[in-house]
Amino acid sequence: MNNNITNSDFQGIYFPRLKNGQGGMIRRIDSSSGAGEMNCFDVAPGIQISYNDLNMDSCFQPIKPQQDFLQIDHCLEGCYEFELEGGSVSFLGEGDLCVTNLCRDKQVFVNSRIPLKRYRGITVLLEMETAQNTLRADFSQAEINLENIRASLCGDGRTLLIKSKHEVDHIFSELYRVDERIQRPYFWLKIVELLLFLTLLDSRSMHRPQQFSEETSQKTQEVYQYIIDNPFDKMTIADFAKQFHVAESSMKRCFKSIAGISIGTFMKVKKMEAAAGLLLSEQRLSIGEVAEAAGYENQGKFTAAFKSVHGVTPLAFRYKHW
Repeated sequence: MNNNITNSDFQGIYFPRLKNGQGGMIRRIDSSSGAGEMNCFDVAPGIQISYNDLNMDSCFQPIKPQQDFLQIDHCLEGCYEFELEGGSVSFLGEGDLCVTNLCRDKQVFVNSRIPLKRYRGITVLLEMETAQNTLRADFSQAEINLENIRASLCGDGRTLLIKSKHEVDHIFSELYRVDERIQRPYFWLKIVELLLFLTLLDSRSMHRPQQFSEETSQKTQEVYQYIIDNPFDKMTIADFAKQFHVAESSMKRCFKSIAGISIGTFMKVKKMEAAAGLLLSEQRLSIGEVAEAAGYENQGKFTAAFKSVHGVTPLAFRYKHW
């Protein structure tokens, strides 16, 4: 048996090998919408870790595993959308952990997309049989049982989403900045720590990913882009729901899954970012005029909103960057 996880373990997958990285294999993905890289390391027989840096609309390939796998994904930056059978979609957002049961010869996801065209994260892939033998031989004192983890968290063949929490942040924050000189042994220790964490999860930590219709997802992404393109627009959340023909409650839940923050907070952040740009590019405008351009009749309220985003008042910001 081949102890390393390779493309041949997945039917239909193709990632051209570009080059050897710092101890790993870099696979580059190119498409008409952008590009990305996956830096893959074989940590131990049956265990692989991949650093994913994707700047594109989608990297989806219809694949079916040739073995049984447990896939663990952590999102550091951006958002990843996956479509399930029946057309519903769910999102892996910043700080979230996703545990997926990849069954032999079964296609788990119908499609996937990267709504913000930006995704950075880590994937830990364990081929169930080989990885279990490795854990039993090399780390028997941990008594990690992959089958029990899979049965407890995603035994029905679906995906479990663990929203951002301190224990997850602690494990992965260190993985994102590990010194290259100790990568492989450190990967091994952190993966064991991750599996021990999953072993101890209770029902309060478990969430099935929120599911949305494809139409709701698409309309919400249109709202997201509209806010970016028109940060000073005076439309309300209700106005967006009406203009884009989407239920307001569904749009708000979907928006938070995509952006990681509420639509109201996102609107304020983008408005204050645009106001900051105006403060620097249009020096002739007074603070009051910038506030008015941003839709604030009350300069005091504008100053408070600006400081909540940038940490300083508009005047201090302008002086700081002169």
